[in-house]
Amino acid sequence: MKKIRFAFVSVLIVLIVAGPAFGGGKKKKATPAPAYQQPVISSVKGNAITVSDTKTTRAFTITQFTEINVNGQRANAADLKPGMTVNVIIGLDPSHASRINAADAPVARGQKKK
Repeated sequence: MKKIRFAFVSVLIVLIVAGPAFGGGKKKKATPAPAYQQPVISSVKGNAITVSDTKTTRAFTITQFTEINVNGQRANAADLKPGMTVNVIIGLDPSHASRINAADAPVARGQKKK
């Protein structure tokens, strides 16, 4: 009787220890991180611009103190166009743009720059 109990306990221990080694199965494929999409200007009206990214749309007021750069050159609000990629720096008031750095929209592969 002791031999049967000993054999049963031994087999049980082997199964418990060996179980995780064989239970791994196939590893899941890693899903790639979504590509970052630069915010773009969706509209320019008077002294305000609307900026959109993949999830949000925000409007910013342009004041006389807003520093505007387009393609690395000093510019004004009239030089901002919808479709341009943009980086807006805000100051104390989150609705006013302190600095706007814009660049021409990237050219898609296979298309010519106008």
